[in-house]
Amino acid sequence: MKTFKEFDRFVELVEEGTKDLATNTLRGYKDEALADAKVFLESSKDDARRWSKLLLKGELTQEDYEWLILSKKDVVELQLLKDAGLAAVRIDRFKHALMNLVIDTAFDVFV
Repeated sequence: MKTFKEFDRFVELVEEGTKDLATNTLRGYKDEALADAKVFLESSKDDARRWSKLLLKGELTQEDYEWLILSKKDVVELQLLKDAGLAAVRIDRFKHALMNLVIDTAFDVFV
């Protein structure tokens, strides 16, 4: 049975996945992408912890969890990528991939 002690593992997996994502999608902007993603992940950690706990307990459906995580997409600034002059389309693709990474990792760890 999965326990909420897995939250630290969830965070580690998201951080590792973010490194791979930045390396594979934004090679020339990897450092900016990692720094921006770190800011987002830190600012979202409390929400992710609360929602992940509810998901684990079965008090939140997978669809609800996904909706909650995706609702955070609009608050992701990725300011360093913008300042570096990366095209908005590429920033949006990275942002969407980051949200999917969080969702998929949560389902792997907590469901």
